[in-house]
Amino acid sequence: MKQHTRMNMPLTALMVAALAIGTASAAPATSGLSPMFTACRDSAQGAIEQAACLSAESTRQDQRLNQAYTQLQARLSGDNRTKLVNAQRAWLQSRSRDNELDTALYDNSQVGNLQGGLDDVLRLSARADQLQKYLQLLD
Repeated sequence: MKQHTRMNMPLTALMVAALAIGTASAAPATSGLSPMFTACRDSAQGAIEQAACLSAESTRQDQRLNQAYTQLQARLSGDNRTKLVNAQRAWLQSRSRDNELDTALYDNSQVGNLQGGLDDVLRLSARADQLQKYLQLLD
């Protein structure tokens, strides 16, 4: 029985990746995913182009997160700034552990790698959204 489950894992991963990549554009505008990513993903022909779209979006989301973090850090002081730094360190550790889990659960196929990349982009985007929400609270 275990062998049967294992044979279906690549097919399951393929379906999950297709669903996730295919529905990313259905996310609300507040998700922070860029229109450039959606356009790139929609026109990508094959796994290599999809991976390039994910890589570019990862860079954009990382920059967005860093900008929000820097702005928030500049607006906080004392204990609140320390709490932000500690929260960000904890988030970075959590992200790393989630990436490790993704690597363990998804196979090492193109589809598995794409799904892991998409999961990480979504994590970056969600964290950037959260930090931007904190900035709005301070306005």
